[in-house]
Amino acid sequence: MKQLVIARIAAAASLVSLAAGLVPMAAHGQTTVNANWVQVSNTGPAARGGAGMVYDSARQRSILFGGSDGSGSYFSDTWQYDGASWTQLQVAGPSARFLALMAYNSARGVTVLYGGYNNGVINNTWEWNGSSWTQRLTAHTPPARLWSAMTYDSTRHVIVLFGGELDTLLNDTWQYDGNDWTQVITAHAPAARRGHAIAYDPARGVTVLFGGQSSVNLNDTWEFNGVDWTQVAPASSPSERIWPAMAYDPNLGGTVMFGGAFGSNYNPLNDTWLYAEGGWQQIAPQVNLSARFYSASAYESNRGDFVLFGGSVIAGGGSNFGDTWSLQGVTTSALDWTQATTSTAPTARVWSQMDYDSARGVSVLFGGSSDSGPGNLHDTWEWDGARWTQMAPATSPPPVAGGMMAYDSTRGVSVLFGGSGSTGSSSSTWEWDGTNWTQKSPATSPPARLWAAMTYDSARSRMVLFGGDGPNGLLGDTWTYDGSTWTQMKSASSPTQRDGPAMAFDPARGRAVLFGGHDSNGRLGDTWEWDGANWTQIPVTVAPHTRFWESLAFDTQRGKTILFGGDHVQPNDLGESNDTWEWDGAQWTHDFPAAAPPIRSGQSMAYDATRGRMVVFGGWNAATSPATIYGDTWELGNGIQTPPGTPSATPAFMLSSSGTGPLAVNSIALSGPSDFVLSTDCPMNGDPLPAGSYCMAIVSFTPTAAGTRTAGIAFSYNAPGGNQTFQLQGTGVVHPTTLTVSPATAMFNGGAIISASLQVDGKPFAGQPVTLSLLNGPGSTTQTDSSGIAVWFGVSFAGIHAGTYPTGIQARFAGSPAYAPSSTTAALVITQPVTTTYTGEFYVADVTAGHVTIQVDQRTPASDPQFIDYAQTPVWVRVTLVGAAASSDFWVQVTDASNWSTTGFGVATAPLPALADGGYTVVAALVDGPSSTSPGSAVSSDDTRTGLVSSPTKGGYLSAGGAIATDPSTNTGDRHGYFSLQMKPGKPPVGNLVYSYRVRMDVGGGNLRDVDVWVTSTSITTLNGNSATGQFVVEYVDALTGQRYTTFEFSGGTFKLTFVNATGNSPAKFGLVLKHPDGTVFHSTGSAPSPVVVGRLVSTL
Repeated sequence: MKQLVIARIAAAASLVSLAAGLVPMAAHGQTTVNANWVQVSNTGPAARGGAGMVYDSARQRSILFGGSDGSGSYFSDTWQYDGASWTQLQVAGPSARFLALMAYNSARGVTVLYGGYNNGVINNTWEWNGSSWTQRLTAHTPPARLWSAMTYDSTRHVIVLFGGELDTLLNDTWQYDGNDWTQVITAHAPAARRGHAIAYDPARGVTVLFGGQSSVNLNDTWEFNGVDWTQVAPASSPSERIWPAMAYDPNLGGTVMFGGAFGSNYNPLNDTWLYAEGGWQQIAPQVNLSARFYSASAYESNRGDFVLFGGSVIAGGGSNFGDTWSLQGVTTSALDWTQATTSTAPTARVWSQMDYDSARGVSVLFGGSSDSGPGNLHDTWEWDGARWTQMAPATSPPPVAGGMMAYDSTRGVSVLFGGSGSTGSSSSTWEWDGTNWTQKSPATSPPARLWAAMTYDSARSRMVLFGGDGPNGLLGDTWTYDGSTWTQMKSASSPTQRDGPAMAFDPARGRAVLFGGHDSNGRLGDTWEWDGANWTQIPVTVAPHTRFWESLAFDTQRGKTILFGGDHVQPNDLGESNDTWEWDGAQWTHDFPAAAPPIRSGQSMAYDATRGRMVVFGGWNAATSPATIYGDTWELGNGIQTPPGTPSATPAFMLSSSGTGPLAVNSIALSGPSDFVLSTDCPMNGDPLPAGSYCMAIVSFTPTAAGTRTAGIAFSYNAPGGNQTFQLQGTGVVHPTTLTVSPATAMFNGGAIISASLQVDGKPFAGQPVTLSLLNGPGSTTQTDSSGIAVWFGVSFAGIHAGTYPTGIQARFAGSPAYAPSSTTAALVITQPVTTTYTGEFYVADVTAGHVTIQVDQRTPASDPQFIDYAQTPVWVRVTLVGAAASSDFWVQVTDASNWSTTGFGVATAPLPALADGGYTVVAALVDGPSSTSPGSAVSSDDTRTGLVSSPTKGGYLSAGGAIATDPSTNTGDRHGYFSLQMKPGKPPVGNLVYSYRVRMDVGGGNLRDVDVWVTSTSITTLNGNSATGQFVVEYVDALTGQRYTTFEFSGGTFKLTFVNATGNSPAKFGLVLKHPDGTVFHSTGSAPSPVVVGRLVSTL
């Protein structure tokens, strides 16, 4: 430390450098500073039940919407939760509602909301994309309902909804694929019900349903595989219930369920269960939540937490919760609930009392004043470093403000004395044991007072109290309390009478330290120490401003007594302060943290020894009109990291005017690079600094380059030797950054979400621009969030040919002076969806050769210029023939079809050898080259096409495209094209005609699905010679789920079949014409019967 003392007749000045130089440090990074204030957030959604909540995995936030306060009011607010705090999003969206269903579609990156209640049942559909709500107008919608359940099936990429109630109970199943709602017709289903819970288990590919209510409460378990429901019979089950919370937790390997209600009175539950591998097991956490139902829950995959918010206690109205909890652990370790945040906190107040209970690891706060008048409080709160909890003692002291409280670590109680109540100043003594308050009755007590100073002397196991404001004026007496008796102490010397001082005990030196206060002459700035018998004033050359209502506490980690805030006076600033000082037993040192609470006095402060944090709550700024009373919580401690972009710790200079007259300050000049920035409250240009006052010059250091950085600061003032210069030095550190980007696989002309992660020094780097781009140029620059994640939504791959691109995705962080740039790439795979069709020649005896033709459909609009050109992009088909003879493989390359330029079709023809009599299966698959069995990389087929060719034995059966059958029901497992007809030489046809093929069709709202078309005839109505005519019906069946599309089905039309005896080796003939209801032909084998050997069957149209 360098100190200059210059004397003259009328003015004298002292200039103190509070930092002789800058230690090596980095700016703009997450640098550790000696001490820093960080505000702690404790707000969240208002208490409610029946809200909807999901986890948005792309943005790593839980999203909450709506709910009810239980008194008939409904919410329409949108909130997001990042694992530490809630943030309300100021967006327009769905109308206010209660019991809306929500599920997150991870494939599309949107949250889907359906239905709800607000003085009537609602059945509209909304989607949230991370920034705005959009109502979806679908062609179909489930009937309006309440108390239903919904989840996202990540395997089939659909939202699944089941049951509920409107006028009657329902047991229908619906799916939403992002375009339209579709009812799923299942062979089995749970009984109609309401208030059940469902969640999707991706490990087993099933949706799990539990409980609910029909005429009684239920406890049955069901699973839905996308096609049908199956009831499960576990060895044990949770009790019957309605309205539980449920979500799948992969960390625990199963579905977690909490709470709900049981009985006709809807009594709330608080048990926790896990459903895994078809069985239920109860979890017994060490801490249980309050019983509740109507809670909202979600699983946060990035943090591995099952998160639960709010809920209700009374159905139809009453008490609601606004708390947030998370369930953490794995199945092989103890589980426990940890409250993540709370929507409740102490109200704003001044002159409350706070200490730290080291036995229980919490800061205890009591009372205070809610305004500048008589609004005193008597509530008790505890702070554990993450949340405030209001305690509910059976007995409490009366409302009081300005009292004194300290923790007796020997007896494990907080001791409260005095303060101002409704009847004036108090002299009562109370103790808090963590559960209840007890009033003590010592034989003697100090006189009534408020605004005294009190601390616990751990070396002598007693409280020490000094001064205050009594009914008859200011006090200057000293008292000790050993838990049973107050004793007045006599000291040879003592601080003057005063109120509003602050006191803390330094256990390392065995001294109680007292600073400041207010007496009849004004504010005080003296420093005293109490050794258990006497007071000693400590002379200092540098000290905090005179002040009262400041806070003082001892930091055991750093071995310093910390002073914060208070009501003080300095030049050009009358009122409260927010400065931070340290006392080491010999001198005061001014701290300059990068951030600080707003100016205040009358706050409460305690040191949390477990976490090494100074905790401050409340206080006021009386200089504003009206006075501002605070209800915020702040923490100070070593190791707290400044957010990115915050300059490093600052050197400071104090210029003191210590003469009998004012000191004229001419200039304070900073020279050097822009890394160094000067701020000062000193007068300039010869203006005076009053005698007995001081001013500050502070230099902040934000390096713009790496390495050693130097500057100088020059002071000029009107006193002998009044020109002084200090050299400044700092080190700029360029932090390495790491950027990773996830690979992506997408369909040709499709879209996706691309995300990248940016880290600095191994930690997430928030608020930084990251540019994401594709190989063909388009890109997006977006800011990283608090987790260091940058997300590019709505990426379009239009114009990129199908194929694999090892460096198709680029990510780049440009860097800054303090942070090195970084870039990376990831693979991009564009798959071209195709369907394959084949046309096969169907053989009778003695036919010696044939062929199979494969058609490849890119399924892109004719106007799209990015068709695959098969002449330039090799695509091969592997044709496998299995049947009476040994299995054979043929490879043939796809070529451009004659109408390629308008349709994008490719075609490949595989010649077949002569076949022995019997049936043959033909399998066509796309591969990446001749003789290969690996799937093609340029295109991806949605299934492998399988058909049949046959060469029947003389006098046997004819079967083409499928197994021989007399009824289509025997072939329900065959989802590929076939027809069959049972024939015998010289006999009329026997049985039914079955003809089936697969199409890709729009089933509503642009939703393309693979659909099997069944053409069946129940009888052949006319037989004339060798020809027969019959009626047919057409059914459309979903190829994946087996669901029938009744809207598209129709009956009518004719077929004509001609056959002859096979003894002459003449071929059978077959003719078929299928028409749409409007009369247009959509399939025909010719207007007249044609020989089967030249007829063509197309499995996909």
